[in-house]
Amino acid sequence: MTKFNGYPVSVFFAMLLHGLIFGALLYMQQANTEVIDVVRPPSVKALLVAENPQAQNAELQRQQQAQRVQDQRREEQRRQEQARAETQRREEQQRREAEQIAQQQRAELQQRQEQEKRQAEQRQVAEQQKQREEQQKREAEQKRQQEVAAQQEAQRQEQLRQQQALQAQQDAAAGEAARTDAEFVMAYSAVIHDLVQQNWSRPPSARNGMVVVLRITMVPTGDVLDVAIVQSSGDFAFDRAAESAVLKVRRFTELQGMETRLFDRNFRSFLLTFRPQDLLN
Repeated sequence: MTKFNGYPVSVFFAMLLHGLIFGALLYMQQANTEVIDVVRPPSVKALLVAENPQAQNAELQRQQQAQRVQDQRREEQRRQEQARAETQRREEQQRREAEQIAQQQRAELQQRQEQEKRQAEQRQVAEQQKQREEQQKREAEQKRQQEVAAQQEAQRQEQLRQQQALQAQQDAAAGEAARTDAEFVMAYSAVIHDLVQQNWSRPPSARNGMVVVLRITMVPTGDVLDVAIVQSSGDFAFDRAAESAVLKVRRFTELQGMETRLFDRNFRSFLLTFRPQDLLN
């Protein structure tokens, strides 16, 4: 403890206490109007006694040690308060940083969601546009196919009409050719029959109404290759006389120059129905 003008603090407090007691007694005496015979207490005389220097040094060291301990406690308390304040500051900073990161993440999430929404809307618009374009393409293709089908049908009808007209012409020409061919066949058949009859020698047994059918095999030059009886007249002499008449002709020169088509169809293998005239009944 510190000294007061070179005296210990205890001496100072003792003198202060006596002064207070004396002041109180003086105040009470003035306040009382009656004359009171105050019994004065015996006075205490304070003597300043010099303390032992060793004890004084020990007390001083004790006080200094206590002051250092108190200072250390205050310093430790200050460090703890600073540590708590630093911890609070770091926690507050971390909280603010975490809040800032959370806000940033929320903002980024919202931005991504908005971007994804815009992209989804754009994809939807693009898909709708694509569907419309595909629908238009399908309709255009369907229309084109219908037009192509109509054109093809018109061409088919025109071709059918032309074919029918051509077929009608061909049929007319074929009919005309058939009539012409038939006329040629009939004419040449009559020529062959006449030539055979001219070379025929009538047998005694021949009678009116006898008919023999002969198959005459020829070549385009009119030469006879073979004669065969297909249907007999019933009279051997009549049949042999008709066969001999064909062999006597040997060559039907009238057939030379005939169209191959007409010859192959009617005279290469020719059936002659021999029925001579002017036979006996």
